Amino acid sequence: VQVFRGDAAEWAAKTLRRQRKHDDKKIGESSSSKCTDDNNNFDILLVDPPRDGLNNTVCDMCLKGTFDHVIYVSCGRRALLRDFAILCGMGGFNVVDLAVIDLFPGTDAVESLVHLKRR
Repeated sequence: VQVFRGDAAEWAAKTLRRQRKHDDKKIGESSSSKCTDDNNNFDILLVDPPRDGLNNTVCDMCLKGTFDHVIYVSCGRRALLRDFAILCGMGGFNVVDLAVIDLFPGTDAVESLVHLKRR
């Protein structure tokens, strides 16, 4: 298990830049749309975005990465629905499990924990 600490958008941008360089070196060869070099070969991606949800860079990394599973922690219901439309619609992920946790009783704020799996 490898754990990376830091901003997911920065990590996603760095990963995608590395992948583009890797793909550029494969001119003339057929290449997969997934990231395949050893530094990008991960099975699970854990995201805990701000209330606004995932930014485009992280969504792109989810769609093009090697991740078979995405664990999504969300406090923003609207953003979660928008991100589901991207990841489950175009991205080929299905919701495997979902839990809603009331961390702040007496308010309408809830945390959602969702397990997505690539089809």
